[in-house]
Parts: sequence; C-alpha cells; structure tokens
Amino acid sequence: MKVGLITFHYAHHYGAQLQAYALQKAVEKFGYSCEIIDYVRPDTIEGSSLFKKGISLGAVLSNIHTLLHLPSFRRRRQRFNDFVKERMKLGGKRYTSLEDLMENPPAYDRYLCGSDQVWNPAIFRPEGLDPAFFLAFAGERKKAAYAPSFGMSSIPMRYAASLKEYLSGFSALSARESSGSEIIRELTGRDAEVVLDPTMLLDEPDWQRVCPDERRNEPYLLCYFISDPAPYSETVRRISRMLKLPIVTLCGSRKPIPGSKSRIYDAGPKEFLGLIRDSAFVCTNSFHGTAFSIIFKKDFYCFESARELGRPSGTRLQNLLGRLGLEDRLLLPAHGKSLPESPDMGIDYGMVMEKLERERQKSMDYLGRALE
Repeated sequence: MKVGLITFHYAHHYGAQLQAYALQKAVEKFGYSCEIIDYVRPDTIEGSSLFKKGISLGAVLSNIHTLLHLPSFRRRRQRFNDFVKERMKLGGKRYTSLEDLMENPPAYDRYLCGSDQVWNPAIFRPEGLDPAFFLAFAGERKKAAYAPSFGMSSIPMRYAASLKEYLSGFSALSARESSGSEIIRELTGRDAEVVLDPTMLLDEPDWQRVCPDERRNEPYLLCYFISDPAPYSETVRRISRMLKLPIVTLCGSRKPIPGSKSRIYDAGPKEFLGLIRDSAFVCTNSFHGTAFSIIFKKDFYCFESARELGRPSGTRLQNLLGRLGLEDRLLLPAHGKSLPESPDMGIDYGMVMEKLERERQKSMDYLGRALE
C-alpha cells in the first residue's frame, strides 16, 4: 500500500523538518510505502529565504545580522536543503498551489495529513485555512489526520463552517493537543485522539542514526530559545554557575544568552540533534528542544514562552510534560521558585521512558488503525 503524506516538510525550521521525517518513518514501520507530497506554498519559500522582504525595522535588523554572519547562514540553508534531499522520500512533482493539486492530484491508496500547525489559519499569507492540508484534492479516497495542530485554543467563528466541512471527509481524526481535540469534538461531535508529536514515535536509536558522526567532547549547557531569551537569561546563567558548565547557544531567535561561550548559527536538522545529544544539560522554550531532550534522556528545564503564558492549559508543551510526569521541568520567566541545589539530579528517566513507551504505543496503534 502506498501512502501520501502532506505536511510542512520544506520550511527551514528544525521541528518542521524533523516531524515530517519522523512521520514518514513511522508509516514505513507498518510495512507501507510512504511519500511526502511535495507541496510548498510561496509564503513558505519566502519564509525560508536568507533575507527578509520589506523595510520594517525588524526586517532591516534581521538582514544586517544575516550579512554579518552570511557564511554561517548559507551553511544552515544548505544543510536544511540537504536534509530534505537525503532523508525524505518526496513525490515526483512539486506543487505550489491548491489549483496545481486539484488539476493533477497525486495518486495514493491512502492520504495522511499532519503534523505541525497545518490547520492554523493565522500562519498563512493571506490568512485562512488551506484546503490542501485537509486533503481536498484526494477525492473519495481514504483520508486520515495524524496530530495536526490548530495552533490556538479556539477557532475564530468565521472559519467554523468551512472547517466543519473539511473535517467531515476524514475517516480518522487526531490532534496534537487536547485543545485541538476539543475543537474537533465541538465542530463534528467526533472524538479525536490526542497523540504524540511524530518526533516521539521514533526512539533514541532511530535518532542516533540521523545525528552527525562527530561528537563534542567537552561538557556544556545547551540553550535553544525560539524567542528573545532575555526573560530567562539570569535563570540560565545561574544554572550554568551551579553546574559549572559553559553555555553554548543555538541561536533560534538570533539573540544569544549573555556570557555564552559560543553561538551557533549554521546548524541544520542533523546538527540540531547532535547538539542536544552531546550536551550535559538543556535549557529551552522550544517544544522540539524539549522533546529531543527527553528522547536523548537529558537533564533539562523548559520555559513557557511569552505568547503561551496567557493561554489555557492544553498547549503541546504542557500536554507532553503532564503525560510523562515532568511538570516540574517547566519554569515561568519570573518563576519565583527556588531551583534545586542540583538541577541535574531531578529526572527519573526509567519512569519517564515507561510512560513514553505507553504513549508511543497508543499513538502508533492509532496510526495503524487510521491507515488500515
């Protein structure tokens, strides 16, 4: 059986490419052939370019910073492109619009969409739901969803009717967060299972095979923040002093933690994995930074990002930590609580891995049923 998967696979973002790769590999574990439908929107291509368009202050400052580190950013770009080329099995045709897909739809026995925020209307330009990520081009063939995210706790009313119609064509529905499952239930009356992010369907040996062969031998504290790390800087420096570890910053937000021993701008997906694998401790506000810290059994703290603070419980970070009994690894920017004297001694990974394996099996069971 041949499965066609549509997701964010092209975006130069660690989580996007790694989840796409992981979901393809998870489908293949059932013995099915799986191809990623090579659907790349123009706004995704623009968002992954080296330089930003426009003359806003943010765009200008970003472009100046890119020029100052141009060789590193070029290596980063090439590494993302190489990861797609070397690790993913793409369909034979590139699609750049829904019209392209409708005129010449790719033919598969089963269609799968997910994961990432493919159902979030706010991230596209122009804003709105993209029918391609609801498999509108698949006709009457069987369609299933694995862990798509709306990226919000409730859907604006202007999208409710069309979203309900899109969801009606699915034989199997799931969500990445409990808030997404509730949105589906309210609109359709159907239960949607909350499943793991695809990156966690693969285990540590699976990911070790993706990591670079070379290792960093000196112990370090890895910092990876996808927004300005200023609210967390003092806490991170304090952990660094307590553990006597130098800080290595993977600059997701381009802004390093002050006092970092080194700043890394050129990491692709493989290098991202290697930096977590080789670290002694991780501080991050990234979901996938947290997920891979757990997969590689690292001591870590994750921080709720500023944009998540006003949301109700049900974010993917809270969901994940709650399911694995790791709620105490989440810190607020102004956390107001004392760090333990030895922050590297707080995780019982024997218990965590037992819970993760149960969750992994439940998620794989859902995926298997969805594809049958």
